[in-house]
Formats: sequence, structure tokens, C-alpha cells
Amino acid sequence: MRLENRTILITSNEPWGDVWYSKHNYANELAKDNDVIFIDPPGRWRPAALAGAAPVLLPISPQLHVLRYRNVLPALNMALFRLNNRIVSRAIRMLLRSTGRKENLLLAFDPFRLVDPAQLDAERSAFFAVDAHVMTTLGERCIYRNVDKIINISPALNERYLPFGKPMLTLDHAIPADQFGTKPKPTGHAGHGLFVGNLDARLDLPFIRRMAETFPNVPFVFIGPYALHGRPEADLLFRSGAFRNVHHHDSVPFKELGGYIADASFCLAPLNVQDPRNAISHHKIFHYLALGKPVFSPVFSAYLPIADLLYMNNDADALLAQLAEFLRQGEAPELTAKRISFARTRTYDHNLAAIANFLLAPK
Repeated sequence: MRLENRTILITSNEPWGDVWYSKHNYANELAKDNDVIFIDPPGRWRPAALAGAAPVLLPISPQLHVLRYRNVLPALNMALFRLNNRIVSRAIRMLLRSTGRKENLLLAFDPFRLVDPAQLDAERSAFFAVDAHVMTTLGERCIYRNVDKIINISPALNERYLPFGKPMLTLDHAIPADQFGTKPKPTGHAGHGLFVGNLDARLDLPFIRRMAETFPNVPFVFIGPYALHGRPEADLLFRSGAFRNVHHHDSVPFKELGGYIADASFCLAPLNVQDPRNAISHHKIFHYLALGKPVFSPVFSAYLPIADLLYMNNDADALLAQLAEFLRQGEAPELTAKRISFARTRTYDHNLAAIANFLLAPK
């Protein structure tokens, strides 16, 4: 079973742009065989929005459009939240109908907005949980009840969705099939480690500092948007120049990331696992593995079955010792091929086939 020749709406809590996460990749992959509408999150509410939601479609490719709108009412309470959802959903529904689009399928990655698939003409729908959401927002109180099914990235998330009584499917993060064999894109840093992702509060800043101090001759390159302004320990690491072996580069288009990963000697996922959102997985792991790279990280529960392919340890001293050993003598050469072989089982083609079978099964 395949998802093809359909109109598919994807709601996202992160806008379309150079930085891609799962929802952006799913939109790109689904647009090969479907008409995909990627719905950006709206900006902050302003009084001018009382005039209307003003939805607009912006073309990315012939079969992929971004839809932008504004919230008409502020979500001050549940009554206003529900009323705004009806107003905005109607405006989006009328826009899509005016272009001849109907019989939609909804993949909701956004737990905060557009919480009623029926109001968007969605005949089938699923919420796609890629994070451990905290179950406190107004949107979360509605959307899990309203969708037909739930997809999540780890069995560790199952328990929080069981009370909603929806069929569930668990899928790992995935990697586009065209990323295997990407040629290196030189960064000018020989023998360096690489992290790709947001530089935000989920990073383990004390560990990164220890790593930089322990290996002063090893370059550590971080690629991604910087969201730690005003954090003295972060600005010291990434902005001050005090650590000459720590280099930050702004985000680059997703399709170029493979070259930077291929050029790295090893990869990093230095997240703070005291934050429960960080203890499950990291969205770039399979991209690293697809290019055969060793990865140094805390323990992610989703990757325990492939622990032999990664260097995972929640003890900072032990993880630094593993990195020191790797830098001193490398690793078994067959690990590269094993990582690539495993990553080939986690492509978007594989995931989309599973999602099609799950969503299109008789209700």
C-alpha cells in the first residue's frame, strides 16, 4: 500500500526553511507522489488579526506548498481557543476547496494548533509524536482525542497516549535514501567532531565545555541556529572566542548537511538527558550512521538495540575516556559498514510504507 495521488496536510510547530526536522523531510518525501500542504505555525497574535486568518499558499515545488495563516483570536482560555480553531480551520478549508483540493489526509506534527481534522476536510488523520510533549497545552487536550490514530518514535511514548484509546504505530526517525554515499564538503577543520541541530537549552553545556578543555587540539564544529543568547556559559563557549577549538556555523540547507557529516571524523549528540525529551532519541543519529560515522552521546533509549554501533554513556568521565581512546587508535573498520547497513533499514521509504498500511487500513 502506498500514499499517492492524495492531498496531504502536514501541520508543523516549526516553519518551513533551511533547517529540516522530521516533518520537513516527510513533506519533501510525500510530495514525490502527492500534493502536500505544509502548514507553518502562525506568529504571535496581534489585534490586526481580528480582520481574518488570511491564509495563503506559497509554492516550494510543483507538488509542495507552504500554507501560512494568522490566529484570529488569542488563546486566553479554552472557549477562545476552540472558537479560533473553528475560524482558522474554516478559512483554510475554504482556501483549499477553492483550489480544488479535498479528501485530505492530515499528518499533525503540531500538538498546539489546528486540532480538529474534520474541520480541515481530513478523511483520515494521525498525530505524529516526535517529542515527549508535556500534555499541558490547550491543543494537546483536544488533538489526541480528535485524530484517528497516533504515530510515535519510541515505545517509551506509548504509555502517555494509551488513555486516548487510539491505534498506535511506533516508527524510528528516518533518513532520506539519497543521503547515502554523500561526498564530503570540506569545512577546513581536520579531524573534527560535528554536531548538527539547534543550539538551545537541550544541550549539555557543562559536558561540551569539559570536552573542549580535555581535547584542546580537536576542533568541535556545531552547525545550527543559535538559541542561547544571554546564557553566559553558552556565549563563552560559542561566541567569545575563548575556546579556539569550538566553532559555530549557522544552519545550512538540509540537502547540504550530508557533505558536512561526511567530512567529519566523528559526530556528537551532547544532549542533557536530565530533560526527559532528550533521553529517547536524537533526530540526526541516522543521518550520522548513514555516512558511517561514530557518534558520542548520552544513552538514548531508542538506540539501545544498536548500542554496539554507537558510543553512548551517561557518565561524562566514561564518555570522554571513550572519545580519547577513539582519537588515539580509531575503531574497528567494519563498524562503518555496519552503521551504513543498519541505516538503510531506516529510510523514509521504509517508514512511508508502514504509515500507508497503518493509515489506509479500513476504519
